Amino acid sequence: MKRYFESAMMLLFVGLAFMACKEEAGTEPGGDGTPVATLYQYASSGDYNPDNDCFIRVSANSATESAYYLAELTSEKEARGLSKEQYADYVVSNGTKMSGISGVSEQDVYITGLKGLYTVSVVAVNGSTKTIQQTEFAGLDYKPFGVGIYESEFFGEAWEVEIEYSEIGNRYRIVNCWYDGYGFAFSPSGKSVTVYPSKTETGYEHSKYGMVSVTDTGSTYDPDSKTFTFAFKWTVSAGSFGVYNDYLTLPE
Repeated sequence: MKRYFESAMMLLFVGLAFMACKEEAGTEPGGDGTPVATLYQYASSGDYNPDNDCFIRVSANSATESAYYLAELTSEKEARGLSKEQYADYVVSNGTKMSGISGVSEQDVYITGLKGLYTVSVVAVNGSTKTIQQTEFAGLDYKPFGVGIYESEFFGEAWEVEIEYSEIGNRYRIVNCWYDGYGFAFSPSGKSVTVYPSKTETGYEHSKYGMVSVTDTGSTYDPDSKTFTFAFKWTVSAGSFGVYNDYLTLPE
């Protein structure tokens, strides 16, 4: 009986050891030896433009020999009519090989200058075996919208501004607002408005306190009059001048 028990325990130990070795062929979810390159997407920062630059991080398991990525307009991707397996082959043939991916590894990639709705694909390869992961990126695509009237309580005057609009993201932009090269973007959602960035320099240099900046404190939109009310807090390094409203009326 003792010998039988010892033999059974030995078989169990061998079985567990075999399973452990098999799991070492790849990390989850590639424990069966299938190559997997997990794709993460983050907001671009630093020198990159979050409106048009896509930041991805690819984390590969030990079964991954190599990986490729490709960013393509979603409309063009869909027009190809390829199956998932066929598109994985297309990415390998037409995409960019990731120099930092081999075995357990990780690589960051910035794909810049994307305007429109894009599908970003990453394919992990091991011999003839391929797996694909995808994410979407909406790159803003501004086009001229028209000339609007901009009025500032802080400056006590009104003037014309050229407005741009991106249908992707439903976002407006004034490149030259208070001074040339100083402006901001904004997106309405019902009657509320999100300003990008929430704090920005105006280009106005105060004679005593230096550059004046504005910070959004809760802007609104009136769809009936097509008027935006920007509740800006005007500040310098020494402190705040207070909250003053700026107004923009969209052209008809």
